[in-house]
Amino acid sequence: MTDQGPAVSTEVRSEVCVIHCGGIEGSRLEADLPDEVRRCMSSGASAVVVDLDPWGPMDDRGLTALRAAATAFASAGGELVVAVEEPDARAALASAGLMRAVPPAPGPPEGDADAPLRAPDRPRWEHEFTFPATTRQLRAARRRVAAFAEVAGLEGTELFELSVAVAEALANAVVHGSPHGADDDVRVRFFCYEDEVAVEVIDGGAGMSTSPICAPPDAATSGRGIHFMRALADAVHYTCGPMGTRVLLVKQRS
Repeated sequence: MTDQGPAVSTEVRSEVCVIHCGGIEGSRLEADLPDEVRRCMSSGASAVVVDLDPWGPMDDRGLTALRAAATAFASAGGELVVAVEEPDARAALASAGLMRAVPPAPGPPEGDADAPLRAPDRPRWEHEFTFPATTRQLRAARRRVAAFAEVAGLEGTELFELSVAVAEALANAVVHGSPHGADDDVRVRFFCYEDEVAVEVIDGGAGMSTSPICAPPDAATSGRGIHFMRALADAVHYTCGPMGTRVLLVKQRS
């Protein structure tokens, strides 16, 4: 049997249907993506992330397949976005009208890992809340942040991308940053600025020794959550220490 390369697969993460098809060529994407799109739609999903990490050789056939999938979900009132980190890939997808070519910022400058995490100064308004670190509380926390972002002026693809990125940060805070479970709290701070919004997620875990947020840059070695944060937010900054992990996600308004 001939090896056809990496398989295309689908999973549900945080109420979002994720289609994994990283490392495949455009012709393979053209052949396999429609079936996965139909599978997501038949499951009732209205939000889809096509995960193209790592970025594989992509031709017009692959880009056409992605545009067709995005159009299908838009026609059904849903949203489809592409998750990819490589700058060249983002530029190619932007030229095809599939994303904005904003390079992701994975963290603080090299050599500045111990610098305190600070949100930008003087937001137009801000809000803060905490919730018990249990998976049962995640859905309400995600929806609360999404509601703030919508009030702040995010909509459509930008709102969906931020919602997915924040969902991953919240899940990491609960699963990896809360060693005492429901006895721990996750703190969320939302900032609205003239041209962007920022969400800070703070947990009280053991910091760098256990949190995947401060794992090496290769997100594949520590789960897909970091990858989705980096690919879907316009900037991601994080710090770890003995008092826990702080993650700041920034999304610009177009």
